[in-house]
Amino acid sequence: MKINNLLSRLDDEAFQDILGKEVVGTLNYFNPKYLYSENLHNIITNTFSNNELLLNDVARTHLIMRLRESEIVSLAQFLGITPETDLYKQLADLSYKGELQKKLFSFFEEDLVEQVVSEFISTSEIVPGYPLYSYQSDVLKRLKSFLASEQNRALLHMPTGSGKTRTTVSYICRFMVDHPGENVVWFANTKELLDQAFDEFNKAWAFLGDRPINAFKFWDKSNVDLKTVKGSLVVAGLDKTYQALMRDMNTISTFASTCLLVIMDEAHMAIAPTYQLLIDNMTANNAALIGLSATPGRTWNDPDEDKRLAAFFFRQKAKLEIPGYENPVDYLTENGYLAKVTNTKLFHKTGITLSPEDIKYLSEHYVLSLKVLKAVSEDRLRNLTIISRMEQLVKVHQRIILFAITKSHAIVLNSLLTAMGIDSRVVTSDTDPVERTKIIQRFKESRTANPTSMVLCNFGILTTGFDAPETSCAVIARPTDSLVLYSQMVGRAIRGIKSGGNATAEIVTVIDEDLPGFKEVAEAFINWEDVWQ
Repeated sequence: MKINNLLSRLDDEAFQDILGKEVVGTLNYFNPKYLYSENLHNIITNTFSNNELLLNDVARTHLIMRLRESEIVSLAQFLGITPETDLYKQLADLSYKGELQKKLFSFFEEDLVEQVVSEFISTSEIVPGYPLYSYQSDVLKRLKSFLASEQNRALLHMPTGSGKTRTTVSYICRFMVDHPGENVVWFANTKELLDQAFDEFNKAWAFLGDRPINAFKFWDKSNVDLKTVKGSLVVAGLDKTYQALMRDMNTISTFASTCLLVIMDEAHMAIAPTYQLLIDNMTANNAALIGLSATPGRTWNDPDEDKRLAAFFFRQKAKLEIPGYENPVDYLTENGYLAKVTNTKLFHKTGITLSPEDIKYLSEHYVLSLKVLKAVSEDRLRNLTIISRMEQLVKVHQRIILFAITKSHAIVLNSLLTAMGIDSRVVTSDTDPVERTKIIQRFKESRTANPTSMVLCNFGILTTGFDAPETSCAVIARPTDSLVLYSQMVGRAIRGIKSGGNATAEIVTVIDEDLPGFKEVAEAFINWEDVWQ
């Protein structure tokens, strides 16, 4: 029995009863002709599905009452109902639930569409496209409070690998949303740092920005006309911008007048005479200044220089602090943001005695003289000790960075490793840029894509801004009296699991027993706290 056949048996009164008084009254108000049977039939078929008609008590009753006697008997038999005196009323009054409902639908050749009652969910988790860790958000709040004051300078102090760049870029994006038409400039001194800042901003703005925006590269061969830049981020090399300042102070002054925010990567460089002149020019119109550093000092043993750096930033330091931890590095390590580090020492006696001139040079420049470094780099027994250790390390680590003493030293070590059949490459500041990029990209390949152990022998680069998270070992083969530099080298290999790195890392430091230098980065993060008080 088809529902459509039964509908044709209904009269106007039945149609109006199914539609209800409100619908009928409204139709009659607009035009009584809408209440004709044919029109009412069309309204019902366009309004209700056959399922809905059978589930509706009023409609179902009218349909049952329009069955012929033979049909009502057939329905009773199909339903398994024992007939009583008034079979029509008996079937119309039945409660059609469960199996009885299914049989009713089957009799009328309809498939019962189960009504799915969806659970009402009052909350939903929205995942941000450019999230910050909670500790990054906390340090960002401290930074904002400093920059909101009249002394609008602050140093962002976070350990290597904890996300200084990401935290700062998040602040920049929000700043630029609030200050359309104004420029922001980010200064750094190496291609790696500049690339890192540029790429990170491009990624962040896609999620946090509110309009199309330009980001300019101003280093190497870039020829951006700074006087025409508006409402943009300029990522600028320190040397290139300083040279532009010396050539044409008017251009830099014009550019500075449009900048409300200046970022100084590796903040300890800000008080070098040339760079301080540049920063002073860029902030002459009261632009805010953010310095970035994992090691907020200039030296290890010259408090006066360190105090000068602190004073430059008004002793305002937005430091990463974790409740319950004296040193946040412990928290970052325990929670997988940084790798658990094993410090290995490789001892060697050079037999070199520092002359009074060498000691004077070291006290004035905080590094050993080129003459001493050259002599150390040419110590064949020392190099043999390093190579022997490297032969063991490549069996354990797949990505190793070796920090050499000089360019020649890097080439020598690379040659020895290559001769031994170890996959090794050399990169220095003199390496052809195209070739350098290829080498670094191959080193950055995941261990899945490139499972071969690979060593990068380098000099003068890759200490900052170099992001190869799967690097699990750094070999410090150069003596250094700079805690800042030493910390930067170590930082290349300590990314933790949550930062795309490793659970563990190894730092191998060559200890020249006759020479000054660091044995390990002990408490580097809190080394300069006193000068910032």
